[in-house]
Amino acid sequence: MTEYLHLKNIYKSYQNEKENEKKFVLENIDFTIDRAEFAAVLGPSGCGKTTLLKIAAGFMEAEQGAVYLAGEKISGPSVDRIMVFQEFRQLFPWKTVLDNVVFALQAKDIGNNYAERKRMACSYLKKVELPDVFNYYPYQLSGGMKQRAALARTLAADPEIMLMDEPFGSLDSQTRSNLQNLLIDIWQEAGKTILFVTHDIEEALVLADKIILMESNPGRIKKIINNNLDRPRDRVSTEFVRLYKIIAAV
Repeated sequence: MTEYLHLKNIYKSYQNEKENEKKFVLENIDFTIDRAEFAAVLGPSGCGKTTLLKIAAGFMEAEQGAVYLAGEKISGPSVDRIMVFQEFRQLFPWKTVLDNVVFALQAKDIGNNYAERKRMACSYLKKVELPDVFNYYPYQLSGGMKQRAALARTLAADPEIMLMDEPFGSLDSQTRSNLQNLLIDIWQEAGKTILFVTHDIEEALVLADKIILMESNPGRIKKIINNNLDRPRDRVSTEFVRLYKIIAAV
């Protein structure tokens, strides 16, 4: 694999009006991700993980430093870098599940007409195991189904990088585990580059091959761990538990 995404010496701060001073949210964040690599940013709430992801997406500017994609400095959002959020409101509420996915195809000018895009959208929804809700609206879906639909829409847009902000954090444990396995299958099949934010050690170990550990106040990288556990990963194996304890102790 080759270096693909580089967050280089990223700093970000905000003005604390109450104390009349500048507070750094992120300080000297520097790491790289290879093409088709699955990486996780792991850290406690408030350590700047979401801010970091928004900077990588181009939604927010770094105060210092820069983000490079394939050697080119990014200057704003792009359809090649798509975020998937934890909130269930990311789908268009006035569109059906099917038309939410069709919208992504249309935005990237994929497909020649609505009929072709509809066929393609159906295939993506089947891939995320949502074959029976094409004509439902988002309000009719459970949280897990909404995240599957959001994942289908992201895949339809065919981004170079998927930026995922704790997308399974609000789901029950069984649904979360199912979607983790589904995401791994999709990643292995499509070969996408994924940067996944989480505060859950087990989730990071199950999903990622590179784990960027962060600390708070300000948000800094404590350690970068390469996760070489064989896939599929056994959550109760000796090696999994050993690595879990190492990360928890950092």
